[in-house]
Amino acid sequence: MHLASFTACTLVAAFSAWGIPFAPAHGAFSDSLPYVVKTIPAPPSANSKAPIDTAAILGDHKERWNQLSEDQLIRLLWVAWKYDWPRDSLVGVIHQHPKGYSRDSLIVWMEEGGIAGEERKRIAQIKARRYQIATETYNYTGDVRQLDLSLLWYGVFAQDDGHWSLGMVKPRVVLSQFQSKPGALEFDIQHNRAQGAHFLFGSPVLLDTVRDWYHGALSYVNNMPTLFPGTAEIFDRPNGSWMYVLLATGAVTGPGKCGGLKDYALQIRNQRSDAEIALQQNIGPQLVDSLHRCVPELFWSGYLMDDDIPDALFVQEIPDGLRLVLFLSDPAPEGQIWIKSAEWTLYNEPTEDEDAPSS
Repeated sequence: MHLASFTACTLVAAFSAWGIPFAPAHGAFSDSLPYVVKTIPAPPSANSKAPIDTAAILGDHKERWNQLSEDQLIRLLWVAWKYDWPRDSLVGVIHQHPKGYSRDSLIVWMEEGGIAGEERKRIAQIKARRYQIATETYNYTGDVRQLDLSLLWYGVFAQDDGHWSLGMVKPRVVLSQFQSKPGALEFDIQHNRAQGAHFLFGSPVLLDTVRDWYHGALSYVNNMPTLFPGTAEIFDRPNGSWMYVLLATGAVTGPGKCGGLKDYALQIRNQRSDAEIALQQNIGPQLVDSLHRCVPELFWSGYLMDDDIPDALFVQEIPDGLRLVLFLSDPAPEGQIWIKSAEWTLYNEPTEDEDAPSS
């Protein structure tokens, strides 16, 4: 028996035992699968209407320039069965790639679902919500172990023209060389870029750093609104999307930001006009409660996630420090716009001579 025929028979037997349908080489399908063509970066020749001569590339057990190995073929047939992709289309695509790492890495990618698999993994990472925020800080006295340096970290940078830019950074956490308080364990939180960041954002997924949306995001570098009851803020809209409005309601019971609030609500609304509100969500209780009584300020607004919904970072005074709270527009529960995604606390450490923050 010819070796190629023997290999094909062996594979038929193996896949019959698994209950997987197998198309013999002489009955090859036409290489015409729109989904595979979209999903797999195949050469133009792999999208032709001519049948794939599967038998000619099935040789013996070893992979060569003009044939696939038995292991590669078994894996491709498994992918074809699992995702209902025509087998010969996959064989033809893989055969067009150089032998070795190029073929095997493409097979691994297909085994994981291709583009659809990448999106599933991205959504799973987003739903895990391992986001973090931080600031460049000197003499930080909090629990630095809570920073997850395995995340993908980005810096949000304020440009001279008032616009924002987003760039990947490598955070650095080092023991402070100059201690503000003898015997204290203090850290400096830095990154590898010369320009200082407005804040640092840690994400489990890659972010798009070149979108034009950042140039249309609202800038609060010189104008950070305090969200007293009666305040309304409108977020800039990219690509003519829906308008998002932040509206604070309630009553102030004492002077200043921390004088007291009654029935405080902070509504984020998705609307086209005053009469057409698609969604509204009250995030007030997640900012103002029995422990945090000061009026929040809108520290930053922009687009971190890859959608048309703005994200927002709030800052709030707390005893002996500041609290920063990030709300993101990742896949939120039905009927909601934002998810409270991360929190960062900066504590003021008074110096020996005055009650001023050292960081």
